[in-house]
Amino acid sequence: MTLFSSVVILGAVLLLLLLLPHDVQAFAFSPPIVCGYRLGSSHHLRSFSPRFSSRLQWTVSDFLNNLQNPNELLIEDDVAFVKQLDLNKSSGDNIITPMSWDGKRISENMYRVTLPSTLLQELRNYINHMGITDFYRGLVIDGPPYNPGEEKTVTFQEQNWMVHRPKSHWRSNMHWLSPANEAAHDDYLTVLSAGGFDQVLDSIGAYFDLDGLSAYHLSFIGVSQCERGFIHTDVNDSGVMAFNLIIPLMLVEGESPELEILSDDETTTRYYQYEYNVASMIGDDALHATASCDYMPKGEMRLCATVYVGDITTTNVRNLLMSLTQAYPPVGNAQHLLDRAGCHWSRTDATKRLPVPVK
Repeated sequence: MTLFSSVVILGAVLLLLLLLPHDVQAFAFSPPIVCGYRLGSSHHLRSFSPRFSSRLQWTVSDFLNNLQNPNELLIEDDVAFVKQLDLNKSSGDNIITPMSWDGKRISENMYRVTLPSTLLQELRNYINHMGITDFYRGLVIDGPPYNPGEEKTVTFQEQNWMVHRPKSHWRSNMHWLSPANEAAHDDYLTVLSAGGFDQVLDSIGAYFDLDGLSAYHLSFIGVSQCERGFIHTDVNDSGVMAFNLIIPLMLVEGESPELEILSDDETTTRYYQYEYNVASMIGDDALHATASCDYMPKGEMRLCATVYVGDITTTNVRNLLMSLTQAYPPVGNAQHLLDRAGCHWSRTDATKRLPVPVK
């Protein structure tokens, strides 16, 4: 396409927009977007339409930027966006890198973290030994799954865990499984230790110039079908001192990207493809969702570990508590978290490490 043709097409588009009634313009270029924010056990929704002028500016900009590669221009729910999957890869000693597309960041607190090669195998061995892998197959492949909003206490190798299926507005068969008490939590921590997760804590502490870190909330998440992801946040207003790391353990080959990311200004959507030995690290107010998927025809599922880490302080502990969804750590117990602040990494005390597995 020549430059002259491009200018003619753009001029025609702009002229048409000026002639259309405002309500038609708003429908075509500014559809309502629903965003959810998780606060404690409840989910607060709000619906809004971005200002017409800002949506028009963004759409035309994307149009111009992608005339050279029109095959990457997609339409979803009347919103044009470019699905760019060639993300920045790990390089050299850069263990932590901001997520970006074509060098541009849309979510300030979304990162990729290169993991020790030993961690994946340690976690896989653990879930297989505990019976967690087979448990998830029974839930999301062979069925039946739990009812939306249902939760139960289950036992693996004489340890208590809590399984929870999110409410129906998540529109998926995802289930969360977390330690139900400190004993199960600490056992999970020893697996992270055996896999070299102390190195990850070292990197996070240094990268964000923190004083201390604790791995305070752990889970596994499994899914085989998602009709449409529910936009939410995992951590809010921690002072960029707390993060959720999603660690892929089982992925379905040849499928589309698994993580949907909404920009900080809520105008742009991008998709991220999970990788083995790389964690997605989600920080303050980062809007995201499980991307639509259906692995049922293949009889497969996606299974990940999640590890919340944070520099817990009297200033942010209340906000950290609001993001907890499982039985442990105890919901609403600020002192419980404060007592464990900095117990797994410290800027000034090298002895602060994850608990070592008992031989």
